Formats: sequence, C-alpha cells, structure tokens
Amino acid sequence: MKFQAVIFDMDGVLIDSEPFWKQAGVEVFSQIGIPVSLQEMQELTGMPALGIVKTVYQRYQQMPVPIEEMVKRMNNCAISMILENKPLMSNVPETLEKLTALGCKLAVASASPRYLLEQITKRCNISQYFQYLSSATELDYNKPHPQVYLHAAHQLGVEPQACLGIEDSVVGMTAVKAASMHCAVIPAPVERNNPRWTLADHQLKSVKEILSLF
Repeated sequence: MKFQAVIFDMDGVLIDSEPFWKQAGVEVFSQIGIPVSLQEMQELTGMPALGIVKTVYQRYQQMPVPIEEMVKRMNNCAISMILENKPLMSNVPETLEKLTALGCKLAVASASPRYLLEQITKRCNISQYFQYLSSATELDYNKPHPQVYLHAAHQLGVEPQACLGIEDSVVGMTAVKAASMHCAVIPAPVERNNPRWTLADHQLKSVKEILSLF
C-alpha cells in the first residue's frame, strides 16, 4: 500500500468550519472595539487563535483585553457555532470508511483544542475512524512547525515517510512537508490558483479524491 496512514487537518478539510472561525474573530474583536473585517480574518486563515489575536493587537496597536482571555473568547465563540451547525464536508464519512477498509490508520492533526476535536468527531459520527487526535495546543509548537504531525505519526506507530497529510492552508502544508510526509492539499476554490500550492505533492478538489492516491 502506498501510504500506511492518513493524517487530516480538521478545519477546512473534515469540517467546513473556517467561516465560523472568521465570524467569531469579527464578533469578539468588535465587542472590545476593534473593527476587524471578514477580509482581514480571511488573510489569517490557518493561523491558530493565539496567532490571530497577537496579529490583530499588533495591527491595531491596542490590547484592551489580555491575549489569553481573547483566545478563550474566540475559541468559545467559534466552537459553539461549529458544534451547533455540525458543518461536515461532503463525502467525508464514506472516504474515511473506504480508507479504513484499505487498512489505513487515520488521525487528526489540528491547531484546535482537543475538546473541540473530540466533540466534533463525535457529533458528526466520525470518531470511530480515528486512532488518534493530535492537538497542537498540548504541544510546544503549533503549525507551521511539524510537531503536531510528527506526534500523530508517532502515536499511530507509523514512520512519517509512510504518512499522507491532508491540508487546506499554506501554513498547514508547510507543517506536513517539514514533517517529511507526503502532502495533499484541498484549497478553497478561490485559492486554487495560488502558486504556493506547488510545494504540495498533490492538489485535490475534494476529500473523496484522496482515494485516487491509493
């Protein structure tokens, strides 16, 4: 078999959660008087909440609420919207089912906190497919550092070179490649022509196209 394991990013790959993270950013910053736009949040796609808060504070030269508190507010706002909407990407359950049938080990490697990964996979009825959920919030480094992917591979007992990492952001793609894994990206339609995707080994249009790589 070409790959022994497939390691998925969560946001933008398994669930269509990016719009909720962007909306959460706009809402929590507006509550403290910082007029962040959806376009500004779009530019920060793939960055963890901590990075977003630091970037916005720097850009607007103000810090009305402590950074950690703002990270907590943004996480809580986005998570409640995501859990309420359960925005599973199309073809995800069938694809996970087929990969499992091929004998492939599956994991998640995400910048999101573990409780979100656990609740989302349970609510969307896909938790049974994953042997491990790797959250960068429990590690020393977040993406674009490869640690969250290397940690997932270690927990699966698979060498990084035998893993396929699935991402939708340049930050995530960088993490997968830095982990010495094969990388497939599924960019949002508006970003498909970004020349930076050439770093990836494969560019796909949807999750189900992963099966064509086996």
